[in-house]
Amino acid sequence: IMKKKAFTLAEVLIVLALVGFLFTLTIPNVIHKQGSQKYIDTLTTAQSKLQTAFDETAKANNNKYPMNWDSVKASNNKAEAIIKELGKKLQIMSYCGASDKGCFAPNGYRTLNGVATTVITDDMEPFAITSAQPQESLVANDKAGLESQDEDNTDSEQPQKPVQYQQADPQASSVYVSLLDGGSIALKTSSTYCNGIVPSVDPIERPFCGVIYVDVNGPAIPNMLGVDVFGFYLSGNNVLPMGFYGDDFSFDYNCLRETPHATKYNGLGCTAWAMKNKNMEYRKCQAGKRLGWASATRCVEPSK
Repeated sequence: IMKKKAFTLAEVLIVLALVGFLFTLTIPNVIHKQGSQKYIDTLTTAQSKLQTAFDETAKANNNKYPMNWDSVKASNNKAEAIIKELGKKLQIMSYCGASDKGCFAPNGYRTLNGVATTVITDDMEPFAITSAQPQESLVANDKAGLESQDEDNTDSEQPQKPVQYQQADPQASSVYVSLLDGGSIALKTSSTYCNGIVPSVDPIERPFCGVIYVDVNGPAIPNMLGVDVFGFYLSGNNVLPMGFYGDDFSFDYNCLRETPHATKYNGLGCTAWAMKNKNMEYRKCQAGKRLGWASATRCVEPSK
C-alpha cells in the first residue's frame, strides 16, 4: 500500500508566501479601479446636481446668467451671492465663506503628479479673454436693434440705458461650502460681469462667469486633482467640465501623471475625460501619448 506523501512545513510556507505575493500584486489594482469608479460616479452626480441648481435658479431669474440675477447684480461679492442663490436648491451643510477651513482638506492638495498645490485656496486670476460688453447689455442692445427697425433714424440713435451692476469688491472672490452628501464646492469669480469667453481651439464661443472646484469626498483623502478633485467652468448657466475636446486648457497638457514642469492646475484637465469616458486611465499611462480624445481611451499594452 502506497502512503500519501504529506507536505512539509517548508513547502506549506513557500506556497503561502507565493499566495501572499500574488495577493499584494492584484488587490491594490482592484482597490484602485473600484476607488476610481466610485469617484467618477460621485463626480457625475455632483455635476448633475449643480447643473440642476443652476437651471432652476436661472429659470426663477428669467433665464439670465448668474451675474444678472437680481440678488447677484446688487451684491459686491459675486461668488457669495451666487452660492446663496444656489443654496436654495443645493443641500448645503456648512457655509465656510471666503475661507476653505472647515469645508476642504486641512492638509492641502496635490496635483495629479503629486506636487503640492494651492489652487483650491488661491483667488481666480483675472480672465484675459472677454467679450466687448456684459452679456445682458449684448442681449438688450440686440433686442433694441430689432425694435428700432420700424422707427425713424432719430429714435434709433438714442443711447441705450446701461445695465446697473454693483461693482465687485473684492474683484476676485471665492466662497466655500460643504454638502450633506460629503462633497465640497469652491466657487470663484473675478469680474462684475459674465463677460468672459472660455478659451478654446474650436470656433464656439462659450461664455465665462467663473470656475467651480468640486472635491467629491470633501476633506477625505486622497485630495488629488483629477482623482477626487475636479474643475468646471461656470459657462453662463452651464457647469462645463474642464479639459473637454477643444478646450485650450487641454487634457493632453493638464492631466499628466508624469511631468517635471506641471502647473498648480495639473489634474483639473482630467474632468471632462473622467465624465465622458468613465475611466481614470490617465492614472496608468500618460495623456497625450497613449491617451487622447482623438486616439485611445484605454491604456493598451502594445502587441509583441
